[in-house]
Amino acid sequence: MEMKIPLAVGLLALLVAAMAVTTAAHDDDDVPFTDEDLESEQSMWNLYERWRAVHASSSSSHLGDIESRFEAFKANARYVSEFKKKEGMTYKLGLNKFADMTLQEFVAMYAGAKVDTGAFASISEAEEEEEVVGDVPTAWDWRQHGAVTPVKDQGGCGSCWAFSAVGVVESAYAIVTGKLYTLSEQQVLDCSGAGDCSGGYPSKVLTDFAVKKGIALSQYYPAYSATKQACRTAAGTPVVKMDGAASVAYANEAALKQSVYKQPVSVAIEANSNFQLYSKGVFNGPCGTSLNHAVIAVGYGVTTDNINYWIVKNSWGTRWGESGYIRMKRDIAAKEGLCGIAMSAIYPIKKTAAISSMVDAVASY
Repeated sequence: MEMKIPLAVGLLALLVAAMAVTTAAHDDDDVPFTDEDLESEQSMWNLYERWRAVHASSSSSHLGDIESRFEAFKANARYVSEFKKKEGMTYKLGLNKFADMTLQEFVAMYAGAKVDTGAFASISEAEEEEEVVGDVPTAWDWRQHGAVTPVKDQGGCGSCWAFSAVGVVESAYAIVTGKLYTLSEQQVLDCSGAGDCSGGYPSKVLTDFAVKKGIALSQYYPAYSATKQACRTAAGTPVVKMDGAASVAYANEAALKQSVYKQPVSVAIEANSNFQLYSKGVFNGPCGTSLNHAVIAVGYGVTTDNINYWIVKNSWGTRWGESGYIRMKRDIAAKEGLCGIAMSAIYPIKKTAAISSMVDAVASY
């Protein structure tokens, strides 16, 4: 099965592909350090000051006084130091912008995915088994086909569920129509009823709100503020609607691979300390299956030393991971997939390229 994006997004595809080439090398925001920096309280403080010079605008600044931030930073610096000494690891950790937060603080602010088994159960078997693609390429990356918007930042709000849902709607629309629009996470946060800054359900956005109401184009809704506010969708606001949603077979990475080849998929994972401090490489855990964070699988690939991985788009800005992305090991022994990535996967359905004349007339990427 061959999938092509119309020439209308050709230039954007080239730009995104060029950005992807530099992704793996992006770790400029991880503050380097040596064992000597950890030897004393003073050297630790000097390291923390160097880190603060890079990450002065960290979203953790309001969590407490500088002493408590320093204590969290010291614990994370020691953790990263010990991790660096392990042999045979396929990924690296670093002192990134989240390095002065405890895991509990981090999860509370930057995770927030909830799994609604009822929503998945409501998806008919016909939709769940919508299409079997058959043989798929060894590697596939939707960023190289003009179907993925740039990495966004949810800020200190547990709205990952909104970003994951919006991202896959953006991609589904682009694949069918050839028009890649940036849609509004703030509108979904305000109006969908699927959650708030304490967490929410991507499935409810995709099976209900994106079908019945539609998601507003970002330039026609107030800018994202990392806080839930009153719904402000005005009559006549240009929106993108989906025709339905489909779930991927539970605990089946092969099925997830086929779905991701068709289009980017919203997935839930467990984000832990190693995820928090991830810098680059193919993440291979350890992690469990206590799903708490929603992200987007936008492709898959294989390293030169034959490690299969998922290409995962996050919503923590470009100063985390590989320019906002993480590669996660694929085809592991556990059926649930690494960090539970194959346990709760869902994607929107767009059946026709016909679009609202209002959207087509006024929207531009």
